[in-house]
Amino acid sequence: MSSDKKTTVKRLIIFLILAFLPFYIIIPTMWAYFGEPVFASERDDAAIATYCIGVFGMMIPSAAQLITRLATKEGFKNIYLGLNCKGRMGYYAASVIVPLGYSAIAAVIIWAFLFDGMSFSDAFGNIGIQSAGLFLLQLAFSVICFFHAFGEEWGWRGYMMPKLMELMPKPAAIIVGGIIWGLWHAPLTVAGHNFGIDYPGYPFVGIGCMCILCTLMNAFLTLITEKTKSVYPAAFCHALNNNLSFGVMFAIFGSEAAIDKISEVDAIVGFLSYIWILAVVGTVSFILLMKKDKRNKQVLDKAA
Repeated sequence: MSSDKKTTVKRLIIFLILAFLPFYIIIPTMWAYFGEPVFASERDDAAIATYCIGVFGMMIPSAAQLITRLATKEGFKNIYLGLNCKGRMGYYAASVIVPLGYSAIAAVIIWAFLFDGMSFSDAFGNIGIQSAGLFLLQLAFSVICFFHAFGEEWGWRGYMMPKLMELMPKPAAIIVGGIIWGLWHAPLTVAGHNFGIDYPGYPFVGIGCMCILCTLMNAFLTLITEKTKSVYPAAFCHALNNNLSFGVMFAIFGSEAAIDKISEVDAIVGFLSYIWILAVVGTVSFILLMKKDKRNKQVLDKAA
């Protein structure tokens, strides 16, 4: 292994330790304090704690990157903070359209398989001002969520993924990076975030689901980051995914009966309704990333 790659490995390990350690300390501490999984607790002070964990926890990967850069004297080149909009607005548009699109498609899938024969018109036919208002409210809140999402994306897509792609082929980097990202969520998943605690195979099924979800999302987020050399499209997508996925569903289901039904859908079942469309998004993103590599290889071969 060359000295440059050894340095990259060193920096990546430091970054991952700094990114993982806080949750792996904070979540067990909160569990001990509340005497139960903090995200499953109904106590008011637990709700405040989970909000703070959610807001500030998403900033951990960016903080880990900053500390790693300073501690290893890496400097601040190639930090993916330019907008780079010229000729790349399609990827910015995709960062918004794709999460809204797969959320809407997942709503239709949930209606088709989980609504016990409820007609399409009963489920979707009463969309009105209240639904539109709910959607716009959630969209506005997503602007605030952007800053939290940026905290993750600048760390994962803006630092971890370039390092992994330097060390291994891109297909392996996408999978490894997705699994790392999923395992970073593991303490949260164990504490009841994402899926709760009342499901078969808790918590291992939930952790596995998060690793699958994060790997598929990693392909798309890495694609739009690498195509723009900017972390902002991924942050837009991440914010909309976190805040608008179910917001879209509540907005497009137009009846109280449909809203009651969607509220009753088990989190793991809801995940299964999403994962098929996310698999398509991830596969297409993966192919587009590989096509870029193939084209670059052909250019290099001709030059040789």
